[in-house]
Amino acid sequence: MDRDVLRAAGKALVPLVAVLTLLAIGGRGTAHAGEGLAHASGLTGTRGVLVADRCLRTDPDRTALGPTGDCRGTFFPDDGGPANEHARTDWRIDTHERVPASCAADGECRLAGPGGVLYWLSLLLLALAAFPVAGFVAVHGMLRHRDRTQRKRVALGVATAVLLVGALATFAGALAA
Repeated sequence: MDRDVLRAAGKALVPLVAVLTLLAIGGRGTAHAGEGLAHASGLTGTRGVLVADRCLRTDPDRTALGPTGDCRGTFFPDDGGPANEHARTDWRIDTHERVPASCAADGECRLAGPGGVLYWLSLLLLALAAFPVAGFVAVHGMLRHRDRTQRKRVALGVATAVLLVGALATFAGALAA
């Protein structure tokens, strides 16, 4: 094959692989954070109160809000149903403190209320930031033979979108902490 054809194919393949990778990361992150946000806001699961009997710290170097522990305890549903004595969560909470939670049928609980909602919202916004970056990579790959002004406008627009989403995520994360 001609070297120019191989070089052109290689140049087209790199942005395509980058776009697909960013879309996969953003999609997976969005799905995970969306599921956590649905639990924290009470859209899924059973709302109630979790009382931890014992908690172990799984990440001693991290003091921020988030999944940093292995807690086991009793979940008391708000609807008056039977208590689940085998409830668990990966959030580090104080033992014997009543914490609002949303639990699935298997006993896996996630924190509910404003702290949990803001935590998962900040992660969702960070995952969504991958999509404008993927758009930038795709458009920049298509415009690489165009003039500099068009490329600068695209770069400025995507940078603004990413900074805005990042600022919203940081603000939501700061409120959650």
